[in-house]
Amino acid sequence: MGGTQESGLQPPALTTRPTPLSDPMEALGKSTLWLCGELASPAARLHILDCRSRERYDSCHVARALSVALPGLLLRRLRKGKLSVRALLPPAPGAVLLYDEATATLPHPGRDGEESVLATLLRKLWEEGCTAYYLQGGFSKFQSEWPDHCETSLEVPSASSSPASAGTPVVGLRGLSLGSDGDSGPLSSRGVDSEAASPPSYPVQILPHLYLGSARDSANMETLAQLGIRYILNVTPNLPNLFEEQGGFHYKQIPISDHWSQNLARFFPEAIAFIDEAVSQNCGILVHCLAGVSRSVTVTVAYLMQRLNLSLNDAYDLVKRKKADISPNFNFMGQLLDFERKLGLAEGSPQFWNQDPGYQSTMVEPTTCSPGSMFRILQCQV
Repeated sequence: MGGTQESGLQPPALTTRPTPLSDPMEALGKSTLWLCGELASPAARLHILDCRSRERYDSCHVARALSVALPGLLLRRLRKGKLSVRALLPPAPGAVLLYDEATATLPHPGRDGEESVLATLLRKLWEEGCTAYYLQGGFSKFQSEWPDHCETSLEVPSASSSPASAGTPVVGLRGLSLGSDGDSGPLSSRGVDSEAASPPSYPVQILPHLYLGSARDSANMETLAQLGIRYILNVTPNLPNLFEEQGGFHYKQIPISDHWSQNLARFFPEAIAFIDEAVSQNCGILVHCLAGVSRSVTVTVAYLMQRLNLSLNDAYDLVKRKKADISPNFNFMGQLLDFERKLGLAEGSPQFWNQDPGYQSTMVEPTTCSPGSMFRILQCQV
């Protein structure tokens, strides 16, 4: 429509439309037939992003589509220009197609002036120089016309799948930097990992005893000793536990790559229990992956959600304030959203209140005490 071609990925000429449009972005609509052709083309380099809720995506979605069900905190930052939308995309070249449930024409802001997720992403993509379109009629129209090109989350490779066999790009929150993980050959060579290449040279204290860092931090014996760290949670499949044979250190390794196919959430219970063990022994614990921005962040946020009863937004924001370069990929963010629902949490829940029976009726507050000190426990005033 509006002079666009139904084949190829050339952006429309927004300044020479044959018919007047209320918004130039409306010229960016693509038909379901066009998308079907792209899916059938072996040479297509189209990134397809599903802007619906996580539940709808899991139920059924366009083949090869990735979910972008953003937590409210991140969506607000995107709308305010505090987050680059280009940082959400794999570095490989190609156009982006967005879809929601039933968009026939590009939605305009409602009475409250707030754009839809689809409209926000489309606008930001073009503002930042990306070629992007939206699907006319949305998923409901595409599914009714081309059901063979739709799939459910049950068809996604399981957590036991080898990362080397999974080649779909990660969509992640990389802030202002793009990098690769490096602990898996095919992923690192494709440059699609969301972990930054130059992490900070020191671990960041999230709570007393709890530190977030990188592989480099886990290899620095002097730093570990200074911080009283004796427990190390290694969230990678193949980075070595360097001091395991020397004694004095307790290791747990979670064999997960920073890839869209990985189910990190199934390791949350044992990871949280391991952190609890370190705290109970009055020892510091370092949670690390390769760069300390995706996998280790996901585990740390999950711990804060369960132990401090924080919503995903609040837990993410707490870690973000301590370490600005965090960047969990969208798959892990989706798993944290599921974890939030499982815990029955919501944004704005009472902070630091813990309902775990093992903690009884206590309030847990992070303090600025030394690494060797314990949490400060306050009796809850009710």
